[in-house]
Amino acid sequence: MRELPRKLFHFSGLLFHPLALILGDYRSLFFFVLLIGITFFEALRLVGRLKLPRRLSALLREGELQRPTGSFYYLWGVGLSFLLFPLREALCGLWVLALCDGISGLFGRGPLHHLVFWGLSFSVLLFFGLPFGGKILLLALLLTLIEALPFPDDNLTLPLATASGVKILFGVE
Repeated sequence: MRELPRKLFHFSGLLFHPLALILGDYRSLFFFVLLIGITFFEALRLVGRLKLPRRLSALLREGELQRPTGSFYYLWGVGLSFLLFPLREALCGLWVLALCDGISGLFGRGPLHHLVFWGLSFSVLLFFGLPFGGKILLLALLLTLIEALPFPDDNLTLPLATASGVKILFGVE
């Protein structure tokens, strides 16, 4: 049951969608400051100068006490996507990470997990107006393979791979 709050964090990332729209021209500045802030915060935590409240530290997985957390990679993946890509591509990456990775994680780590992730990522790409066809099927499959890799952290790679894939395959401006 410890995974449910972690998945809720995944879903909460969708709040970046309206925020990115509201920020408009200040979006890059916001995400740049966010990345500097989270890096400073995580560095202080890792060297023992910052203690997380018990409720938050209880959510950490084993090993995250000595290395950056999934939240750190999540915010870096999303932040870099908004810094490096146009809005539509970055939003696709955000939704694949927040929704697809979050929901599929509720299905364990077996074949059903991968099938759910693929179906949801395919649906998200369609939702953003990408045309149905071989390219979208291929991109959803590629994202599923990236999500299945044990490293680097998929919270970092998924939004960047999604935004890159949309840009390369569909030339969305």
